[in-house]
Amino acid sequence: MNVRKVLLVEGCVNAIISISKFAVGLSTGSAVIVADAIHSLADLANNIFAWLAVKIAQTPADDDHPYGHQKFEQLAIFVLASLLVVVAFEVLVSAVKRFGEPVTQSKLGLIILITTVVLNIGLTLWEGYWARRLNSDLLKADASHTLSDVMTSIAVIVGWQLAALGYFWVDSVFAMIVASIIFYLAFSLFKRAIPILVDQSQFGRGELMAAIEKIPAVNTVLNVRSRDSGKGQIADVSVTVSASLSTIESHKIADSIEQVLAEKFDIQDVMVHIEPDQH
Repeated sequence: MNVRKVLLVEGCVNAIISISKFAVGLSTGSAVIVADAIHSLADLANNIFAWLAVKIAQTPADDDHPYGHQKFEQLAIFVLASLLVVVAFEVLVSAVKRFGEPVTQSKLGLIILITTVVLNIGLTLWEGYWARRLNSDLLKADASHTLSDVMTSIAVIVGWQLAALGYFWVDSVFAMIVASIIFYLAFSLFKRAIPILVDQSQFGRGELMAAIEKIPAVNTVLNVRSRDSGKGQIADVSVTVSASLSTIESHKIADSIEQVLAEKFDIQDVMVHIEPDQH
């Protein structure tokens, strides 16, 4: 099993869930169920896009992308968040337009919706397992999203049942709650993807410099830069050492710098530039 196969299975399940919710929503006239169906349809669109993004992210480094394609996975998370914002807005507009409109009951529809909740619970647990096993940020984000679908669907069922009892306004109110949940989820995904896409560092420049300066043979730390690649931290270090040192001795200092950053900060990809101290 790999990330793309997990996404393919999830996409098939989401297609079934989306069609089922649309059928129930349109037959009962419930705005909140239709809103939830649109939410599930967005999940399916995301699965397709994420599948393509993961395929690109796993492509080896080439002339155009010498550092690899890992950030395409984070880009997929960003696009998912953007898509969810659009979906949430559409759900909100639809809820306002349909405020107070009649909603009908359906025992078959209720059974179908409960079944979709059970499917989503199983999908969440299964996807979370593979996210941990494959160490995939995309699957972790998607598993969190699927978990929110479970809570959303439960709220949808409650709202629909109250509306079917004659409290028609409840249907629109719960649809607005669904929109709020989707907005919050989008915000959480933006917080996950944007720092990596803009090369934000997890560590302060000062603490990295302080750790390197403790290495006895390092005279001066000229510069330290680090960033998150999506699969770990990357650092560039520039230091000065005694001009009398041999190439082999300078190389050993570079190894020491790499070891310190790996042990203290778990930075495994380090580029060290060593200059002779002219003073």
